[in-house]
Amino acid sequence: MEGVQSYVIMVLLIISVASMMIAVRYGLQGVVSGRRMYRMMLTCGVDDATARNPDRLLDIDMRAARKRCRRCPSPEICDRWLNGEAVPGNDFCPNAARFMAAAEARRCWQTSDPARRPGRRLDSC
Repeated sequence: MEGVQSYVIMVLLIISVASMMIAVRYGLQGVVSGRRMYRMMLTCGVDDATARNPDRLLDIDMRAARKRCRRCPSPEICDRWLNGEAVPGNDFCPNAARFMAAAEARRCWQTSDPARRPGRRLDSC
């Protein structure tokens, strides 16, 4: 009976170590993708203060954006593009269009003056 008990303890120990390693790996991947996403926001025109607190200041679903970034099929291309290497456009990024649209909307929101331009706006902002 003691032999079986030691095997069970050993299996439980191996499972707990493996699950801790997986958790650390996904945690590190989240940190790296978070830094990459922050740099992508800056490159797409989002100002630094907004990029540091996007959940509160951007009108997009940041939980979904983080998920798309973590599951991105081309992180190497993203790193090369963010480092300024010769990669054409940021069409590879699943969040780039959303970040650019949010940056434009935020700029328009910050520069609009309702007292000066009442009613329906016909310009780009």
